[in-house]
Amino acid sequence: MPVDGLKFFHQLIIILGVSIPVIYVFNKIKLPSIIGFLITGIMIGPFGLKLIDDIAGIQLLADIGVAFLLFTIGIEIRLSRFLKHLSEILLTGGLQILCTFIVGMAVGLSMQLSISQSVFIGFILAHSSSALILKILKDRDDEASPQGRISIGVIIFQDMMVVPMMLLIPFLAGSSGPDALMIIWKLVKSMLIIVCILAAARYVVPFILERLVIMNMRDVLVIASVVITMGIAWITESLGLSLAIGAFLAGLALSDTDFTHQIISDISPFRDVFLSVFFVAFGMILNLDFLKANTGYILLTSLLIIMIKAAVVFGLVMLMRYSFRAALLSGVMLSQIGEFSFVLASQGYKNQIISDYLYQTFIGASVLTFIFTPLLVSLVYYLLGRKNTFHPSQKDISPDKRIHVQNHVIICGMGLNGRNLVKVLKDTAINYAIIDLNFQKIKKAKSKKDKNTIWGDAASVEILRRANVEAARVMVIAISDRFLTKSCLVNAKALNPKLHVIVRTKYLADIEDLLALGADDIIPEEFETSIQIFSRVLKMFHIPNSIILAQGNIIRNKSYGVFRDVRYTQEAFDQISQILAQGTIETYYIAAGNPIIGKSIREVNLKAQSGALIINIIRDNQTITNPPSDFILRAADQLIIFGSHNAIDTALAILDGGVETNAG
Repeated sequence: MPVDGLKFFHQLIIILGVSIPVIYVFNKIKLPSIIGFLITGIMIGPFGLKLIDDIAGIQLLADIGVAFLLFTIGIEIRLSRFLKHLSEILLTGGLQILCTFIVGMAVGLSMQLSISQSVFIGFILAHSSSALILKILKDRDDEASPQGRISIGVIIFQDMMVVPMMLLIPFLAGSSGPDALMIIWKLVKSMLIIVCILAAARYVVPFILERLVIMNMRDVLVIASVVITMGIAWITESLGLSLAIGAFLAGLALSDTDFTHQIISDISPFRDVFLSVFFVAFGMILNLDFLKANTGYILLTSLLIIMIKAAVVFGLVMLMRYSFRAALLSGVMLSQIGEFSFVLASQGYKNQIISDYLYQTFIGASVLTFIFTPLLVSLVYYLLGRKNTFHPSQKDISPDKRIHVQNHVIICGMGLNGRNLVKVLKDTAINYAIIDLNFQKIKKAKSKKDKNTIWGDAASVEILRRANVEAARVMVIAISDRFLTKSCLVNAKALNPKLHVIVRTKYLADIEDLLALGADDIIPEEFETSIQIFSRVLKMFHIPNSIILAQGNIIRNKSYGVFRDVRYTQEAFDQISQILAQGTIETYYIAAGNPIIGKSIREVNLKAQSGALIINIIRDNQTITNPPSDFILRAADQLIIFGSHNAIDTALAILDGGVETNAG
């Protein structure tokens, strides 16, 4: 192995080896693993124990880790959902960039920096960390929550703005840079590149993957997954965009395809290793000597950055009519300095826009914001959990603030499940109330004459009381936020112990927790999908609906039916098996023009030819049991046929005219 390769291998072993005990300790004291990786980097880096003094090669692995993370996030977000929220992403991301830039520029001017330096401060302050935010969201399975969607949308927009900011650096340095038309062309070109890559990845890559899957070689698919991720990321970087944007676009384009879950499975081990290296490498850049000499100043700068960025995002999210909880969490999530800020800062330092002192202060403060952010996020989740927990001492709200319905259904979340439930409840004249955090959905519901709609946090005691939860009969919780789901369940049960609560969950791991918190029915999406699949398969073999329903209940009982009212014993399983072995029942409708019309049961001779027996006939809503052999068949009769599976198949073919009938 070449000397450089051996050195790189040695560095990688040190990073991973030292990370293990540090992460173990942080896990024991219940602190986020991200902080453990950052501390590892500070310890072993060139300003710590000097176990690693050259981080150029390590930085390459770090970039790969971020690319893999963005790729998996892109796959899990799904292109359809991304396009649905595109206007929201552009609005929130654009306003965040603009407002943070203005505040950063004002701070620079207040420090008596030049206009160019102040503009540059606004640039580097505007970005947040894709890797850190996505790691926090992924660890909490919170990507689909309001704060998850907002944070992901903002960082995507931030990454897109790196290109024009880089182009403006020569202007700020006082040297001749590209003209305004060139900058506009670069922006337009960036958008065209994004559209082209999305289209190519959406239609070309699945075709290639399908050919590879047909080869039935697992290792080829793994290699293909890595090549696709890094290849598209490399293309975007070569065309002037970032690795992260390319990886995200690749994931987004491959979402909603047949290969999604397998690709995530193949990529995940690479992602986790490389991403760990990213956080370690980030910790290595902190100059401990400079930090010791300027501790107070750097700490103050870190807190100022966090407060400014969190306040800007909090205000914008509240302005967009989201809940206090979503606004606060979004603000804290986006309160640190991002990876691309370092790219901008290094370019600004090389072009002498900022001094060495400002550059070192920025590096120190940025690393500290990385360390503080996971702690602040954990603290905010904890405090919101306490705030959202019902206490008997809490004041009730006045009757005039409650919706005026009784014995109703409360629907928490107006996604697909919520909208379908509302439609059914309307058709059956059952009273209901709707709670949702998305103001646009509530506004749309009100436009459809849904009067009992409430915009707000379903976990809030005040919101639940406004929905008159004490008088409700059923509550359906169909929201994406796992934390809110559990808080909503606890508070609803505390306010109305007799309330029947049905919870939809994406995660099987949550079933036991939801049961312990008092859920009456839990619908895990994964298992319900599997039940729908096998039900349709059984129908193809003419299994009666009663048996299909029983089999569905068996699956539910075995998998998550600990909480179900119906309990199936082994005797029940044996009985169903015997029924299936003995025979099955099928219904056949005699349509107009069928050749058996006008014939008697004896003439059709079904039992002799197939082994199946006509046991009932339904005519004009009247049931004729054990019809005689001279019974004449008419159009619109429904035949109830009993026999084995093979006999039923043959009988249906005869009745359809596929087999000649002989008179008995």
